[in-house]
Amino acid sequence: DLVRSRGLGDVYKRQVLQTIIMAVYHLFIPTQFGWNNYLLEISPTINWSLIAINNYYSINLLILALALAYFLKAKEINTGIIKTLGFLIMLTWIFSVVYQLGSPMPLPERLAVLRYILPGVAFINTCIFAIPLFSMYKRNVAIKLTSKGIF
Repeated sequence: DLVRSRGLGDVYKRQVLQTIIMAVYHLFIPTQFGWNNYLLEISPTINWSLIAINNYYSINLLILALALAYFLKAKEINTGIIKTLGFLIMLTWIFSVVYQLGSPMPLPERLAVLRYILPGVAFINTCIFAIPLFSMYKRNVAIKLTSKGIF
């Protein structure tokens, strides 16, 4: 499963950067939206939990993206690991699309357009990760069929 091709790294470079940026940005969402201004009325345990969940999500997404970046820069690319990491990140984006469509973020009217932009960005990121994964899958199927003399 090791290949010397750098093409895979080129395909994923922008997606990894976009995912890293979103993961870091998510760490600052509580500050940006002033969560503490609204959470003071609620139990301190719930306050802590909401911010912890946001931070856990952000850090997990960041770890996945940094791991993918690391394996893309390796001298020999292990496509099995890259496919797995790419698939996990894609699942994160799919969940983001589904969740935002099913339960749109309550926003002030002046930011209502974000109800369309945020799931749109998540959908684009899903596609950006899905396309190379699908391409690798097709290539692997073609190689297996060729090696069995079917092609």
